[in-house]
Amino acid sequence: MALLNSMSTKGKLTLAGCALAFLAAAVLIMKMAGAPSYTTVMTGVDPAKASQITAALSAVGVSSEIQNGGTAIAVQKGKETLAATTLAAKGLNSTSTQPGFEILDKQKLGASSQQQQIAYQRGLEGTIANTVSQIQGASGAQVHLTLPQDNLFADESRGATAAVLLPNDGSALDGNAVRGIANLVASSVPGLKASAVTITDGSGAMLWPAADGGSDSGGLPAKTAAETRYNLASESDLQSLLDRTLGPGKAQVEVHSDLNVDKIDQQALTYGTKGVPQTEKKQTETLTGAGAGAAAGAAGTASNLPGYAAGSATGGSAKNNYKNTTTDSAFAIDKKITKTTVAPGAVNNLQVSVLVDKNAKLAAADITALNKTLSSAAGIQAKRGDVLTINQVAFAKQPAAAKAAGLPIPPAFAGILKGVGIGLGALMFLFFVTRHLRKRERETLTDEPSWLRQLEAHRPTLEIPESMLSPAGEAMPPVANGDPRRQQLETLISQDPERVATHLRQWITEDAH
Repeated sequence: MALLNSMSTKGKLTLAGCALAFLAAAVLIMKMAGAPSYTTVMTGVDPAKASQITAALSAVGVSSEIQNGGTAIAVQKGKETLAATTLAAKGLNSTSTQPGFEILDKQKLGASSQQQQIAYQRGLEGTIANTVSQIQGASGAQVHLTLPQDNLFADESRGATAAVLLPNDGSALDGNAVRGIANLVASSVPGLKASAVTITDGSGAMLWPAADGGSDSGGLPAKTAAETRYNLASESDLQSLLDRTLGPGKAQVEVHSDLNVDKIDQQALTYGTKGVPQTEKKQTETLTGAGAGAAAGAAGTASNLPGYAAGSATGGSAKNNYKNTTTDSAFAIDKKITKTTVAPGAVNNLQVSVLVDKNAKLAAADITALNKTLSSAAGIQAKRGDVLTINQVAFAKQPAAAKAAGLPIPPAFAGILKGVGIGLGALMFLFFVTRHLRKRERETLTDEPSWLRQLEAHRPTLEIPESMLSPAGEAMPPVANGDPRRQQLETLISQDPERVATHLRQWITEDAH
């Protein structure tokens, strides 16, 4: 208090201002340190449902905030599980804007069959949309179904159809994901075929079915998308090879490809050069006979006519042998039918360009070896007209890399470090304020009048000028001893001389200023 009383009015105002600034800074730091950190738990939320979600979280004591214009919900760190279970229990964890089968819970008793059919269709659409929205890249999907009425005549019946709208860009989904969504929707509706499902992205591009009638390409923008993916993958592999060989930043590679994205079905028919017998029938006929002598004196005119010698042949002594073999073979046609489906993605032409920094100082032999290596790695084929070029140019100097940032502070120590920082700030503030006050005190003591110190110091009688002494024989004026104020002052001086001296210094300092 003595130090405070010894300060001037300007010093007191300065001290009060510093104290208020310190309190304001401390309150601000404490508020920032005590503010909860939030983690996003839901995205693609319908803004109309944001208030219901926040109300449900507040009911269980989970602090939340709305982000991205009402399409995202963030909760306090450490309470993500409680928030997820709470929203799931109340059916608010879906990002779809379509209601599910819970719409049937609001059916009135007197609802007509048409109203019930419409409610069932809306519930089925919402349930499918909620399921599709759980696929990565398909959040917020909308599904619309066309369910025809049952018809007694099969010829007049029509099949169900479905339309799926994905709000995001369809390039985030690959062919397998698009085909999976189509089959998922088709399997969820009775009588619905995957070919009757239409999938469109937010830009209006049709993802399913594909232009070729639903091939395995998944309806992606065939040529451009396939070539872009192929180029990026090839560049990544070749660039990694160059960085490991020549060093980072010593070479750059660009790949341009021409792919065949057409799906081709081939059928080949070939015949064998040698037939394969299917059935064979063999038939053999044999006849054997012995000769006999002519009968003498046979009746008739022949025996009465004169005969002639028959040469060397003797009548009736010749033998008769007969054999006939027949073979009937049936050969099958040696026919081979080969059906081949050529998947899209064949490379029609490939062009690779490589730039090497001159500072790498590669010799001609090194360039030749690098050319062979990159040709093999990129799959260059001269028959297709592929081209690989390597040129040496001077690269621009790269800016100096920034220093690596320090390790991130673990979240568990963030609160402790904030408290330590506040304490250090308070100690530093008190240190500088005390230092300033001590400096002002020394300046005050230094500026006090010199005659005050002379009064406090002991002065011998011999040093007193003669002019200050009373003339000889002249008596000093009498001092009134009856004044009570003088007696109180003398008592105070004798009891606490330091306090009296402090007050005198303060009065003199105030008068001087």
